[in-house]
Amino acid sequence: MPRITEADLKKQIKNKSFSPVYLIYGSEQMFVKSYTKKLCEAVAGKNPSDFNYHTFSGDIDFQELAASLQIMPFMAERNCVVVTDIYFDNMVKDRLDTLKELTSRAWDGTVLIISMPTYVPSKNKTSFTALVKRVEKIGSVCCFEKINSQIIEKYVAKWANENGKLISHLNASKIISNVGDDLNLLKNEVNKIAAYAKGEEITDRDIDLLSTVNLEARTYDMADDVINGRGDKAFRKLDTLFCQREEPINILYALSSAYVDAYRMRVADECSVSKETVAKDFAYKNRAFVLNRARTSVSRTSTEALRKSLDVLVETDEKLKSVSVNQRFLIEQLISRLLLIAKEGRI
Repeated sequence: MPRITEADLKKQIKNKSFSPVYLIYGSEQMFVKSYTKKLCEAVAGKNPSDFNYHTFSGDIDFQELAASLQIMPFMAERNCVVVTDIYFDNMVKDRLDTLKELTSRAWDGTVLIISMPTYVPSKNKTSFTALVKRVEKIGSVCCFEKINSQIIEKYVAKWANENGKLISHLNASKIISNVGDDLNLLKNEVNKIAAYAKGEEITDRDIDLLSTVNLEARTYDMADDVINGRGDKAFRKLDTLFCQREEPINILYALSSAYVDAYRMRVADECSVSKETVAKDFAYKNRAFVLNRARTSVSRTSTEALRKSLDVLVETDEKLKSVSVNQRFLIEQLISRLLLIAKEGRI
């Protein structure tokens, strides 16, 4: 069988028309986990018997796996064997050959499910590519890739609705900006905010009071303050980052990313290039929403000031990596220099 889509997998689960072997993996691990659970329940039932349900994980015993695959169902339609999070990247040849042999045939009465709910295999690894090809010949391979920001916003709205709350497009985007695009983290965050929000709709204030903010979002806020001359706010945010024990090099990288985004949008606007083209050319994917913010943030800053700022960021990066200095002092000095450049480059 060829690779299957999410819709194909849904149909197989609904109709109970199972392949003898499944391989479910991908970077969108919330889907990997949820669909593996749905598939297992469809094959073995919600409360399966130990006779017909066998699980393996990590560094597995292939002899035990082979024995489980040969067990005939006892008072059930099928025997279900689930293998999760096999570490392919450094698998030795003998073990890989055994696994390929076990997955290259249909076992009477058995459905074999190989799933990666917490581990994303390297696609360019020969070991994993070989497994994919083997499973494709006899079973079904379903890969859940990262989804785009518009679809993520729909999920945020769906989860809010499940909690009895409404949420606007802008506020859904704000939560994503704060938390990032990991669906597991986002779902937990929406559930938390919805539980404490008092009104019928999740408001901007609810998000400000309750939302967890990741390093990228906090640093983007700080960059916005620096670019727009709000030095007191910028240094307060920097103090907060240090109090939370963020590494100076990580702060620098996140700050540099914010300035690079801003510079790309400035050059794109000057050359009449659309935001969508920038997002595609630089592979922003689910981070495309940061480009609107970057464009707005530097609306009153000259292009030359942005270039000077990038030079200072590169210089600071070199010092952090090559000179024995007080790293906190170096980052504080960087913020001061960026504030001065922004003031001189105001338009």
